[in-house]
Amino acid sequence: MPSSDFKGETLYLRIKQENGYKIFSPFFVPTLDTYDKYECRLGLGYTRIASEMYGLRTEVTIFVPTGAGVEIRDIKVTNISDKPLEVDAIPVLEYTHPNALQQFTNADWIPQTMQSKAIKDGEFIVLIQYPFMFRDIKVNYFTSNLPASSFETDRKKFLGENEYGTWANPLSLQNTELSNTEALRGHNIAALLHRLGTLQPGETKRLVTQLGQEMNYEAAKRSVDVYRSPKTVDEALNEMKKFWDVYLSALQVETPDPAFNSTLNIHNPHQCHTTRQWSRYLSYYQLGMGARGIGMRDSSQDILGVMVNDPQGSRAFLKQLLSFQKKNGSALHQFNPLTLEGNEGDSLEREDRPHYYSDDHLWSVLCVTAYIKETGDVAFLDEKVHFYEKDPVEGVSVLDHIRRGLTFTRGDIGK
Repeated sequence: MPSSDFKGETLYLRIKQENGYKIFSPFFVPTLDTYDKYECRLGLGYTRIASEMYGLRTEVTIFVPTGAGVEIRDIKVTNISDKPLEVDAIPVLEYTHPNALQQFTNADWIPQTMQSKAIKDGEFIVLIQYPFMFRDIKVNYFTSNLPASSFETDRKKFLGENEYGTWANPLSLQNTELSNTEALRGHNIAALLHRLGTLQPGETKRLVTQLGQEMNYEAAKRSVDVYRSPKTVDEALNEMKKFWDVYLSALQVETPDPAFNSTLNIHNPHQCHTTRQWSRYLSYYQLGMGARGIGMRDSSQDILGVMVNDPQGSRAFLKQLLSFQKKNGSALHQFNPLTLEGNEGDSLEREDRPHYYSDDHLWSVLCVTAYIKETGDVAFLDEKVHFYEKDPVEGVSVLDHIRRGLTFTRGDIGK
């Protein structure tokens, strides 16, 4: 897709002028305004984007707190000009259906299922969104720590002119307020208009947004209340720093080359942590649409990369991978992490060939061995893990899984 395309979540700022508003995104995309200064820093567990244009400096720190299921965007807007500026901030996001692949293959029906509602929470607004079949199972929520004067959940109305408006220039932002529409079908978005007021030279306003998913609004309310506090957001970012201090301290290497030390001690462990979390599920290779999911071979290799830093997490994930082994000792090639449905992958394309990969089940042998060598936890071999067929229901030992995998390979040597 073009780099200028809108990609799920952004921020618009607008400055009050005599004849309307100057509207732009401090992220450059999607408005493509020329900036005076731009920085993007990818840290350990967070991203920080800073830009300066039209007399405003915007700094946005994006992260997911350790152990939480909510994305935080900590937005700071500072007037760096020599005159007062009347500023509004409008964070915007567009939802996808939980089955992202169906959004492409059934583009007529899927938008008819999408619904949004606005809940008044004291002086704040919480936007709730879900496909109607997930209403009592899981809902998305979006809110902020400042009162919003209006909101929008209908993409057609936000872009304007029956959706012939563009993300580069949403026509609704030329209006004083958004329409306060609760979309009960169609392409759902979430937009909150915050009036930051007149910022004096040097003055900063802070806006914190939350995007998450819970079973219902009542469950989401706990997170909403916690992260409305900027102090809690600061503490959460500090806790993330502590997590990485502990994670990286498991192995530190000292060589005469500082750049090599940085690669070994920070960048490589951080990258291995990321690939362990996402495998190939979210990337331009996979796009997170569920068609491929978590690969058995790939994720087994990913475990080897984090074994030293996170042995207990590796243990738990290894048990999950073993649960996609079949009774005959072979293994499925991949599984969807959201539905836990597995499949044989591309091996299904040839009817005259075996419907399995010859090595998927063997990687667990290497992973279990590496885990025991790293931790000395020989008792792990006695842990019960079920097969994909759930037969027997109580499962068999990890050691039995390993034996069946080796036995399957010995009996599958071809002709």
